[in-house]
Amino acid sequence: MIDSMKTISIVVPCYNEEATIRLFYETILSLWQEQTLAEDYTPEFVFVDDGSKDETGIIIRALSETDDRVRFTAFSRNFGKEAAIFCGLKQATGDAVIVMDADLQHPPAIIPDMLEKWKQGYEIVEGVKSDRGREKRSYHLFSRLFYSLISRMTGFDMAGSSDYKLLGRRAVDALNQLPERATFFRALSYWIGFKSASVRYKVAERSAGKSKWTGRSLFAYAIENLTSFTYAPLRIIGLVGILILCIGIGLGIDAIISYCRGQSVGGYPSLIILLTLATGGILLSLGIIAIYIAKMYTELKNRPRYIIDEQK
Repeated sequence: MIDSMKTISIVVPCYNEEATIRLFYETILSLWQEQTLAEDYTPEFVFVDDGSKDETGIIIRALSETDDRVRFTAFSRNFGKEAAIFCGLKQATGDAVIVMDADLQHPPAIIPDMLEKWKQGYEIVEGVKSDRGREKRSYHLFSRLFYSLISRMTGFDMAGSSDYKLLGRRAVDALNQLPERATFFRALSYWIGFKSASVRYKVAERSAGKSKWTGRSLFAYAIENLTSFTYAPLRIIGLVGILILCIGIGLGIDAIISYCRGQSVGGYPSLIILLTLATGGILLSLGIIAIYIAKMYTELKNRPRYIIDEQK
């Protein structure tokens, strides 16, 4: 059970969010008062500026100068959302940590429900999307395909998962102990175990600004995270090899039967098909292997996930 005043750290990765930072900050404070959360919990804001090119850092710095509950970290350049989240987890001092986006698409209204689950003894409270809001159909289909694949490959049901989570201190400490540089926060929160629950929410409209995600960046994000968390894509190589072998055996049997019947063997089209499949399979296999080799190379260099330029 939770007794006495507890500190709740709110980790917010930011990239070019000058139009939303103040509104986000004010919205959380308003929620804290309206829901009487201040009676039991003290909020701590942990903003991580992921190399923004607008005035995001200036705004956060100003907030930190007027409110001791605001902590500010700025990267030397853009290192990516994963790096910003894990930096925030390192900086957070709260008894529990809530990770959420600054654009308010993660509705703050469910924070009391998350805290109630935590109060009941759940170490991890997942924010699960019940409605993805207004998004492009292509993005929706791609997301469903990605999470279907990674759920099958990892054994975790990640349908509707997001970065919107509450983590108890033990869960935060477990994540902070992970040594790898390439991380996938959404999946790792499942992997570390601990007693978990979920709270469903509808994705809200952005409070301001535009989404930073494009089709290309989403595809790169999917490949990066898929190969960071599971080696299952390597199994595809074996499956492709078996498929091409079966096709080759089938074509060979067809050629033998045709020869025995005295029929001309249609070798050229069959040869072209087999060569095309084999070449495509080999290149696909080399591409997958190359991704994993590149990841091993990156990990062996042991460079930091991020470089901090300023911290308050």
